[in-house]
Amino acid sequence: MPNTIEERLAKLEERQEALVAAIGELGEIMIQTRSMVAELAAWLQQPPSSDLPEFLSRMAGAVEANTDVVRATGDSVLDLGQKVNILPAELAKVLRR
Repeated sequence: MPNTIEERLAKLEERQEALVAAIGELGEIMIQTRSMVAELAAWLQQPPSSDLPEFLSRMAGAVEANTDVVRATGDSVLDLGQKVNILPAELAKVLRR
């Protein structure tokens, strides 16, 4: 902690400079925010996009196709599991001959 008047004044000056710099940065942030709000306001004035229904239809089709593939893969895995479960017994039969 500064002891002399000069040290205390130097510390005070340092803090004032930091405060001035912070206020300057805050001003820049306010300018950026104002610009972003203006851009958002302009964007909100545009007519809504008509691409959304088409996109949602394509997305629903893709999800349905993906679901079909997942079901088919699940069925294949179940069939493979059944075959793997039968394999030891079949192998035992072949070895007994």
